Amino acid sequence: MRPTRDLPPNYHPQVTLDLTRNPRLLLWLNVVGFGLLVASAAFFLKMVFWLRPHEAAAGLTFAISGLGDGLKTIMALVLAIGAMIGLHEGTHGLFFWLFSGARPVFTFKGYYASAAVPGWYIPRNPYLVVSLAPLVLITLLGILLLAILPPAWFPALLLVMVLNTSGAVGDLLVAFWLLRVPADTLAYDQGDSITLYVRAADSALPPVA
Repeated sequence: MRPTRDLPPNYHPQVTLDLTRNPRLLLWLNVVGFGLLVASAAFFLKMVFWLRPHEAAAGLTFAISGLGDGLKTIMALVLAIGAMIGLHEGTHGLFFWLFSGARPVFTFKGYYASAAVPGWYIPRNPYLVVSLAPLVLITLLGILLLAILPPAWFPALLLVMVLNTSGAVGDLLVAFWLLRVPADTLAYDQGDSITLYVRAADSALPPVA
């Protein structure tokens, strides 16, 4: 199947994932996301020492000697977070565009950011790629950059990689959800909610949580 703007006549909406209406699931995602934050930080730190054993300690050592250094550190953190969000959602948007040919719509609110192609129904397998692309590609790119960039870049790269991994907790939930449904299921993503459409013969989908 290919992405389409026209819902096939034998399809109907079956289940919707909307975190704004499921506070219990949102709480669990935050808990899991914190676990991913800690685990990915430990993993990527070990990777730095494996890739650059003679430069890792120097690249990861820094000191704040005054207000100026503190402000620079805070600004660097803000920039790293902004870069991560832009890369993450930009990657989602790129793959939405590659599969549908439509310009993605980006939404940035105080507590989340999203990319979507409203009006398009995306088959399960392409939507799986869209969901997991930021986690996979940004992680691989980060590892490559850790291997070749000067040690001074290590803290910023690690921060982007760790935040990207922990921020992908919702994407991992969606991927797990999609792997449990038939391959001909269609996903309709509106940015803040995802509705799965199924054929009449595949009407019994598993719950989200």
